[in-house]
Amino acid sequence: MPDVNLTIDGHKITVPAGTLIVEAAKTIGIEIPVFCYHHKLDPVGACRLCLVEFSPGPPRPQTACTTPVSEGMVVRTQSAMAVQARADILEFELANHPLDCPVCDKGGECPLQDFTFRHGYPTSRIDGPRLHFKKPIPLSDKIALDRERCVLCYRCTRYYDEVAWEQELTTDERGVQSFITSQFDQPLQSIFSGNIIDLCPASVCSKCSVGCSVTLWQRRGQLVRITSHENDEIDEGWICDRGRFDYTDVNDPSRLRTPSILGAKATWADAINAVAAGIKGRGAKLGISLPEDLTNEEAFLFRRLLDGPLKGARVKMHGRTAIPAPPQNLMRIKDIDDARVIIVVASDLENDVPIVDLRVKKAVSKRGAKLIVVHPEGVDFDRHPGTVHIRNARGAAAAEVRKLASHELLKNPGGPVAILFGDGHGSEDVNDLAAACGDVAQKVGGREMPLYRATNERGALAAGVAGWDKLDGVEALLSWGPPPAAGIPKSAKFLAAWDHLPRDAYDDAVVLPATTFAERQGSYTNLEGTVQFLRPPIAVRPPLKEGWEVLCELGTALGLGLDYTGIIPIQREMALGTPDLEPAPPPVLVGPAHP
Repeated sequence: MPDVNLTIDGHKITVPAGTLIVEAAKTIGIEIPVFCYHHKLDPVGACRLCLVEFSPGPPRPQTACTTPVSEGMVVRTQSAMAVQARADILEFELANHPLDCPVCDKGGECPLQDFTFRHGYPTSRIDGPRLHFKKPIPLSDKIALDRERCVLCYRCTRYYDEVAWEQELTTDERGVQSFITSQFDQPLQSIFSGNIIDLCPASVCSKCSVGCSVTLWQRRGQLVRITSHENDEIDEGWICDRGRFDYTDVNDPSRLRTPSILGAKATWADAINAVAAGIKGRGAKLGISLPEDLTNEEAFLFRRLLDGPLKGARVKMHGRTAIPAPPQNLMRIKDIDDARVIIVVASDLENDVPIVDLRVKKAVSKRGAKLIVVHPEGVDFDRHPGTVHIRNARGAAAAEVRKLASHELLKNPGGPVAILFGDGHGSEDVNDLAAACGDVAQKVGGREMPLYRATNERGALAAGVAGWDKLDGVEALLSWGPPPAAGIPKSAKFLAAWDHLPRDAYDDAVVLPATTFAERQGSYTNLEGTVQFLRPPIAVRPPLKEGWEVLCELGTALGLGLDYTGIIPIQREMALGTPDLEPAPPPVLVGPAHP
């Protein structure tokens, strides 16, 4: 697009054609207040708070959030008419708004509060009884709506329609009686509902393999909330409800804090020595159970142990797919935006990799991409009338994919083709499926994205510890993280666990207390191969120790010299041996685990 020259408050600037006035003003640090406008949603001009004057144009204030710039335009954000118009709008917004800022959860980070101080009148001219609503109204088991504080910006309803493809929120009644409500007063079901909390103006996620950037908020050592930390390369500022709300275990009062041996408290030295004695020299009779949110640094240390004193042990990583190492023409998450045809195979994206699901929906609804789904069951994308859904028999996805090379949509796609494939949760021959996707990608000029599910599956693959071994028949088990989903093998006579919560199975085990994602240092590798730092907000308080420290002490007890003094030396050595695990600066904030 050609550039456009204009003037805003006396500043001459050049921006791309089509830029909205509100965005053009941001480039030179000029604030135009907004409620309804959000850069990830279509503009509607509903709140009228962004009124400005410009010429050539009508002799009255216009909304900056819906008006694109034009050549030679002169914008005045501080004209007497614009300033008064914005103050009047704020006065009307506050006419029925409860003035309870000191006790409001949004106090101190509230746009309405901030804009009132910066753009509103010091006192109100409206003196009369306020309109009251019943409150709070539960929208789900995690979200409540205070209708008296709502400014009717419609961000929440528009997000549901435009981004999540859901019709669960709507507006009821008219005029001053209008209010937001769920359809038919039913609880919200969408797994993306928590994003309306961030949208309302009023570290890396460990819940899956996408690796969304999040901010973890703590107070007095307690994790109190998780919010999105916008990263356009990966998540565009959205996170799923698992990443937002699934953290109660961090503050669980029953958390393990000290080591124990057979139910009795023990010192770290005694417990580490007991673990070493129980697993040393077991070979294939030793099973190692690894969690999906194993950090890269822990994976590297496990690799050293498996190359040394624990050689021959069987390794099983929880939650991982059987998808092989990624292809050379691997696409990145942001590349989905530019795809003209998107093929999704053997995966229900909404449940497997939720934020990738939103990327695909954006490409289809906003950019006109065509969508082909190969899946044996109904999926979320079926609600879009243009979706081509090929229902394959279980285990036959590869055969259907090979037929796609001659599909009408791929004869002349008109741009990039994206092929996203999962493992059908174990129902597909993933090696054959990966080969089929690679063949089609080569024929149509497409690029692939294997949908690894486990939080750090890519990192574990790079380190060589993403095991798929069966643990049946092992005589000893080292459970790093929660116990195996299938339970402790009955054959195991010795059990050692690194966990943060008590379990019934630990009465006869050596237990080492673990940190959570809110305390853990290190890095994850997401499904596209981006290595991201964890930025824990809660300090590790003794007697707890970080995972890398425990593994170093265990290595020493096993006769392997793991004498690292911190996380940085581990990362340096890790990057030398496995460059794919080197975190790329600048570090990206990340929080709990989900793909």
